[in-house]
Parts: sequence; structure tokens; C-alpha cells
Amino acid sequence: MELVELAQSHQKIILEIGFGNGENTSFLAGKYPNALIIASEVYLSGIGSLLNSIDQNSLSNIKIYDDDVRELLLKINSEIFDEIYIICPDPWPKARHHKRRLIKHNFLKVMAKVLKKDGTVYISTDWENYAESIEEELEAIKEKFSFKKISNEGMPVTRFQQRAINEGRAIHTFLLKVLKK
Repeated sequence: MELVELAQSHQKIILEIGFGNGENTSFLAGKYPNALIIASEVYLSGIGSLLNSIDQNSLSNIKIYDDDVRELLLKINSEIFDEIYIICPDPWPKARHHKRRLIKHNFLKVMAKVLKKDGTVYISTDWENYAESIEEELEAIKEKFSFKKISNEGMPVTRFQQRAINEGRAIHTFLLKVLKK
């Protein structure tokens, strides 16, 4: 069944990009039992962790996408997502690798196309220079999104975020709201 068809039978459609071990995905599925959660991850260990959580918590509203999420988003020609979550994407900390970072203005434009009116994007990172880069990318696309830095309060702390906190790094969190006419 196509994602757009599947989306029509749910009150809310949420996409989580790079769900890691699935802590936040499971949290969202429990918090919004009438929502469809599309969980995207390419690493098998993370997929296995989420499948275990789905089984243990009897979650039936999660669909896993195990390929490059950019390919999925480019195939969608309608505004179907209410919310998108990207928690601690790979920071590619070496300067020569910054071009590999996911949060770039071209990717933000693609996300804007698939978000419903008033749709939101939640992005967090534990790397200071990635947070600065995200802010620069958002400034470059401010005709598509309004954004603000927010607290992580009320959201679960993932294993990756906890590791960053233990290592003394702060979590930088952005809330984006799509601007549609």
C-alpha cells in the first residue's frame, strides 16, 4: 500500500528520520495511538531495537522505512506529514565531512513540500558547531520555515542524547514551523 493511501486512514502522520534505537519513536506511538508513525533508519541494530519495542509495547501504528529517507521524500507529491522529528543526526564533525550533513537548505526545502499547513519539524543536535550550521541553513530558507530554539523538556532522552549529556555536551533543539500560504 502506498504511503499516501495509508496516511488517509490516520488522524496524524509523523515521520521520524534516523530513529536510532527507537526510544522517541515508541514514545510518539504511545502518545499518539491514532497517528501513523513512519520511522526511518538504515542501521539494522536500531531497527532490531525498535522491532523489540514494538513487540514489547504492542504498538501497531509504526511503519519502518529502512532506506535513504531522501528517496522516500522525493517520491511524495503531497503534503502528508504533520510532524517530522530528526534527533541527533550524524554530526559529521570533521570539517571536510560537513557537506554530508543531513540538515542543509535543499533537504529543508524537500521537507517543506511534504509538510501539511502548520506542520512542524523538531531537530536536535548535541554538537555546538552543527547547531550553528543548522541555524545558518534555516536562515537561508526562512521563506519556508519560521524557527526557534526550544527546550527538550517533555521529550524522552535518547541513548545518544544521554551519552552527549554524560560527556558534557548540551542538547540544542530547534522547532520549525512550515510557512504555507
